[in-house]
Amino acid sequence: MYQNVEPINSVVHSKCGIKELSSFAYAKEMIHAPITVAEFYESCKDYPIVFAKDASASWSALALIGYKEKENLFIDEKGAWEKNRYVPAFIRRYPFIFVAQQGSDELTLAFDVTCKEEKCTIMERRFFDDEAKATPFLQNIMSFLTQFQNDAKATAEFIKQLDEWELLEARMANIVTPSGETFTLNGFYVINEEKLRHLGKKKKEEIYAKNAIPLITAHLISLSNIQRMGNR
Repeated sequence: MYQNVEPINSVVHSKCGIKELSSFAYAKEMIHAPITVAEFYESCKDYPIVFAKDASASWSALALIGYKEKENLFIDEKGAWEKNRYVPAFIRRYPFIFVAQQGSDELTLAFDVTCKEEKCTIMERRFFDDEAKATPFLQNIMSFLTQFQNDAKATAEFIKQLDEWELLEARMANIVTPSGETFTLNGFYVINEEKLRHLGKKKKEEIYAKNAIPLITAHLISLSNIQRMGNR
């Protein structure tokens, strides 16, 4: 999705801004999008929510938005996202992203320079004003990405807790299209409902204390969307 990322700098980008993005074409090849716990309730209405673990054993939640390679089911040929469908924050944040500074844990706001407008005259899309201060536009972007970053951390902790409660299991799913084609999805985890029902009293109390039940319920409800994708 990101092609050429560059940190935003008040000197280098003093007059710069962002071109108007009129479509979601940049996400047309995505078949899953990371989401946060703050998005579970909206996402579960439209997409399956599953869990994944990377090579460093870090957990994330994913909204499945396709099952064929490089084919987002919810973006049409004009780049429009299907009406009345939730668009994950991971996708909405583009072309902005936080990047780690070399030799530091500190994060810096950056953007995809393919969307740069060199001499932006529209303040609503410009990074800095004439006094080199961040515009309200850039401040809002910072707030949005900071919240997303915090929610992403909370999501990783939530899934790690599910794993510690021994509720997660690896799963695969077959999607059958109306024409009879079968596509297999694998490499993801879901909550085992049988284990959830038979938890001991102490674990149940812990789950309720951490207010995890609504999020678990949203995840389980979302899984009914897997086969629905095949009927599109």
